[in-house]
Amino acid sequence: MIPIQRAPLLTSYAEGHARLCAALAELPGEALDFRPDPKAWSIREIVFHLLEGEINWYARARFIMSEPGVTILPYDQDRWIGSLGVETHPMDEALELLGLLRKLLVRRLRSLPEEVWEQSILHPALGPLTLDRWLELFEPHLPAHLAQIDRNLTAWRQA
Repeated sequence: MIPIQRAPLLTSYAEGHARLCAALAELPGEALDFRPDPKAWSIREIVFHLLEGEINWYARARFIMSEPGVTILPYDQDRWIGSLGVETHPMDEALELLGLLRKLLVRRLRSLPEEVWEQSILHPALGPLTLDRWLELFEPHLPAHLAQIDRNLTAWRQA
């Protein structure tokens, strides 16, 4: 990917935290723990999943930059949500951490020499992962979950 193609993805990634905060600002507190289906995640769980994804994908980007060639471990997102007791953690802290991780990473990504974008790590399920591929895969993650939050809110209002 050339820098002009990468720029809009980086901008969208950088703005994701603000879009998430805006979506949650108008949300009634009673809707946070509503599950539209017993197997579906609540909005609170979606937010913590976004944070956990951010932590993992942040580390992946750092590995690509710092330790190219290593094999990383995947994580089971459902087990993380089910075992970490997200209902006891303050969402404002989760949102703050997610925002800080993005801010730090975006600043670093925007300053990288072009050759670092071609370095890669090995993900057991995804194969070789360059920073460009990382960005292509991870940038749509938060917007997809914003749509899921909207669907949950709609279902809560209809319940």
